[in-house]
Amino acid sequence: MYEPFYEFIRQLLPEFKIDLQLVEPHLKSIKIYKGEFLFHEGDVCDFLSMTLKGCLRTFFLKDGKEFTLFFHPEHYTVGDYESFRKQQPACFSCQAIEDSEILIFNHQAMQIFEKAPQGQKLLRLHAESLAFMLRDKLLSLFRDTPEQRYLHFLKTEPQLLQRIPQYYLASYLGIEPESLSRLKQRVHQKGIS
Repeated sequence: MYEPFYEFIRQLLPEFKIDLQLVEPHLKSIKIYKGEFLFHEGDVCDFLSMTLKGCLRTFFLKDGKEFTLFFHPEHYTVGDYESFRKQQPACFSCQAIEDSEILIFNHQAMQIFEKAPQGQKLLRLHAESLAFMLRDKLLSLFRDTPEQRYLHFLKTEPQLLQRIPQYYLASYLGIEPESLSRLKQRVHQKGIS
């Protein structure tokens, strides 16, 4: 049942070993339906998770407008790590954009991983990968045009195009939905895709 989680660990640190009988009692699978929230901005996020099935998005509100940070399809991790670690309010919300199944990873599971041989290394590698992903997103918002961001999304996440509503994609790219329609038409006319 938790094979995607174990595969994620193997990809991050192939030599990592842990007694699964210690971990599994602290893992839980939940269903979250389209439109429901996994957590809200301002809540304390007392778990981390992984999408087993479906897709979620993380976003924040500014002046009543939503800004999508990331999409979390199958095998992507989800959560506000700082809120989880420091037990402070989350900086963003997480909402299902499809009916989804989520694997919940609580504080007890984290402690088991931290105490395992090479557990600290595994957690550091994951934190580094999240930091690099955030850095890339931030740099793209400052360096790239919306068209460049869209083309990068087409190249790296083409399977998500049919799954994500256009207004969420526009929010992710940092543009208005009307601008996305024009951008897609321009890209199509150039024959890029």
